[in-house]
Amino acid sequence: MKFNLPSAALVLVPAVVVTTGCSAQASTRRVTLGTLNDSGVAGTVVLADVGGGLTRVDVSVSPGNNSDMPAHIHPGSCAELVPQPKYPLQNVKNGVSTTVVPAPLAELVAGDLAVNLHRSNDDLGTYTACADMR
Repeated sequence: MKFNLPSAALVLVPAVVVTTGCSAQASTRRVTLGTLNDSGVAGTVVLADVGGGLTRVDVSVSPGNNSDMPAHIHPGSCAELVPQPKYPLQNVKNGVSTTVVPAPLAELVAGDLAVNLHRSNDDLGTYTACADMR
């Protein structure tokens, strides 16, 4: 009986291609929070598509010693922010916040939206950090 090596190799190749072709990565976007009003607050916002038209928004700032900073996604840009928020985010407590927003990632990063942090619930008029989400 003869063994045909090229035929056996062809049978194995598709199995390898199928196995390696099954990985997928979620879409993410990272933006930098800039300091406002000499607050010293700076950090990052990571937006991650979690599927179903939802986006997880992770905020991380330093210094992280502020116990409760309100955070929102506002229409406009950091330079021209519309005061009424479009999406509320969980307050940034001890430097971090995670919120799932009912909007697809593509909509959030299409332009004309910004993440904004406020000094406190008692001082919403003082912005501490902001990031344009484009």
